[in-house]
Amino acid sequence: MKNSTPKANFESFSFSEDILSAIKAMGFKKPTDIQLKTIPAVLEGKDVLARGDTGSGKTAAFALPLLDNLSNQNVYLRRGRDERFDSSKRAVSNCVQVLVLVPTRELAIQATEVFKQFSANIYPEIRCQSVYGGVKIKPQLQALRGGTDILVATPGRLLDLIEGNAIKFNQIKTLVIDEVDRMTQGDFQEEIEQISKLLPNKRQNLMFTATFPDSITPLVREVMNDPEIINMDELSNNLGIEQRVITVNHHQKNDLLAHLLQENDWEQVLIFCSAKRTCDNLIKKLEERNIKAVSMHSNKEQSIRSEALKDFKAKNIRILVATDVAARGLDINQLPCVINYDLPREANDYIHRVGRTGRAGQKGLVISLISHHEYPHFAVIEGYNALNLKREVIASFEVDEVAPPLPRKSPKKKKPKLSKKQKEQLGTRN
Repeated sequence: MKNSTPKANFESFSFSEDILSAIKAMGFKKPTDIQLKTIPAVLEGKDVLARGDTGSGKTAAFALPLLDNLSNQNVYLRRGRDERFDSSKRAVSNCVQVLVLVPTRELAIQATEVFKQFSANIYPEIRCQSVYGGVKIKPQLQALRGGTDILVATPGRLLDLIEGNAIKFNQIKTLVIDEVDRMTQGDFQEEIEQISKLLPNKRQNLMFTATFPDSITPLVREVMNDPEIINMDELSNNLGIEQRVITVNHHQKNDLLAHLLQENDWEQVLIFCSAKRTCDNLIKKLEERNIKAVSMHSNKEQSIRSEALKDFKAKNIRILVATDVAARGLDINQLPCVINYDLPREANDYIHRVGRTGRAGQKGLVISLISHHEYPHFAVIEGYNALNLKREVIASFEVDEVAPPLPRKSPKKKKPKLSKKQKEQLGTRN
C-alpha cells in the first residue's frame, strides 16, 4: 500500500510516470495542503468529504488519484506499475466509470480540461467528456455512444441524457460531487437525489466544498460510507487577500465604481452583480463613462460566455461583470481585484467570490460597495464568515446619515411558461 504520510512532492504518491510528466509539463512543483491530505485517501479507495479554500487545488486533489487508478491495472500489486491498464476493461458503449457533478457549465468545462491535461500522456487514452445545458443535446448524445471513462456533468443536463437512454451507470466506480454547498440548494438537491438512486451501491464517493453549511448533512449521510473528513480552514487572514468595505449612497454607486476603476491601476477586475439585468445595465453605465467592460451571466449563449471567460483569462479583457455564475470553481490566474457591486444573496457565496483573487498564495483585493439597505445583509455575511471589517468612505462619495429613498423598480416582464420539451430545445437547463 502507498505511504499515506504527506510529503511535499508529487513523487511521494508513487504516481505513474505518465501522470508525473503531465504534472511537470503543467508547471506544478509541490502539492497544495488539500492535495497532500486528500490524494492518499482517494488512492486507498476511501470515501472523502473535503473542505478547502477556493483556489486551493481541489480539482487536482481528486483528478490526479482518479486518473492514476484508471491508468494502472492495479495500484497495489507488488509487481509495480509496469503492467498497464487493460483497455478492454474501460467503459463500454454508453457507460461511465467516473461521474463528476458540478453546478455550472463553466466549471464543467474547466474540470474536463484539468482531467485532459493531467491524462495527456496516458496510453491507451483516457476518455473524458463534459455535458451541460445551454447547448444542443444531440452532439452530447452521440459522443456518449462509445462510452467514456470520466464524465463531468451538470445535474439537469445529465438527467436529460438519462431520459434519452444515453447513459448507463452499471460500471460507475466513483462519484464526485464538487461544490457540495451549492449542490444542496434549490433544484440541485432534488436532482442529486434522483441521480444517486440510479448509481450502484458499491462505489467510492468524493465530495468537495469551500464551506460546511448544515444543508449538506442529509446528502452526506445518504451518499457516503464512513467518509474521511478533511477540514481545511475556510478563510484565513494569512492568505494575502485584503478585504475592504466602502459605504456609499445607492445612487452614487455607479459613480464610485467608475472612480475606483479609473483611479487604480488594476490590470484586471472581476465585478459581481446579483442579477443578470444589473450586469447588462452596469455595462451600459460604464460605457457612458468610456470604460469598456464585458458581461457574463446565464442568459448569455454558452459560446458567448465561454469566449468572454477565455478572453478574460488571456487578459484581453480588463473588466468582466458577472453574476455568481463566475463565483465558483473558476480558476483565473493573477486576478488582482474583485469588486462586489452587489452583495451575494447567500452568505456562504461571499467566500467563493473572495476566492477568485489571491489564488495559489498570491496577493489579492476584494472591495464590497454597500449602501444603507445592504448594511444588515453584510452584517449577516460577516457573522457567517467570522469577519469584522472596517467601513470606509471615499472623499466626494460620503454616505448620508439618513438613507435616500430607493428608486422604484420597473415591473418585470412576465415570461411565458415553457414545456419541458421547449426548455430542452432552448437549452435552458444547466
